[in-house]
Parts: sequence; C-alpha cells; structure tokens
Amino acid sequence: MLRRLLHGFGYVFAHVLFVGANTPESVVRRLRAAYRLVGVRIVETPRVDGTERTIFLCPYRNLATTWFDRKWVCHDILDRVDDGYVTYLRKHKDIEYLRPRGCGDLEYCVESEYCYSEVSDPER
Repeated sequence: MLRRLLHGFGYVFAHVLFVGANTPESVVRRLRAAYRLVGVRIVETPRVDGTERTIFLCPYRNLATTWFDRKWVCHDILDRVDDGYVTYLRKHKDIEYLRPRGCGDLEYCVESEYCYSEVSDPER
C-alpha cells in the first residue's frame, strides 16, 4: 500500500514538476534541478547517443540502513516516487525516463557511490 501511495505521489508531483517540459532536454533540466533541491551532487551530465544522462553521488543510498534493510529508503521508497515520474512521462509526454540506478553497468562509471539516470525520446 505504501508503495502505491508513493508511486501516486510521484505521478501527481510530476504534473507540477514537468509542466511545460515537452522535450528530453527540458525534462532533464527539471530533474536535475529537483535532484539539486534535495541535496544530490551532480558529477557529470553527458549526452550519449541522443540520451541525456545524469551521473551523481547517491547521498541516500545508505540512509537508515542501521534500522532498516540495506538500501531500503533509496531503493524501496525513493524509487517508487521515481516510478511515478516514469509513468507520467511515458503516458503524457512520450519521453522515456530511466530512473536512478547504480553505475555498475556503465563502462566508465563503476564507482559504487555513484548513480545515474537517463532521459530520452523513444523515437530517436
């Protein structure tokens, strides 16, 4: 139930966050502003094959790990809000948003404290 509420919150908040943002470039600018607003330090912002990628330090990765399961807050709470963004962008803007994930699967970004997200136009 909590997961569905968080997803719904992300979906509703996306209507405010992405109002007027109709391109991957404008969506990623808004996402980066939201990341900075909650204290995320962006490290790099490359464009790879038409995809806007944001690489950042994951300040919430180990939040509350002494009380809860490892990565619970980051991966079970914050990801549900991001899932709401994914749903909104796909449904209303036809833009693909790959929510934050660990850098382990990127060749040049294997540091465990880094995460990345991507925004792209599915037709490109």
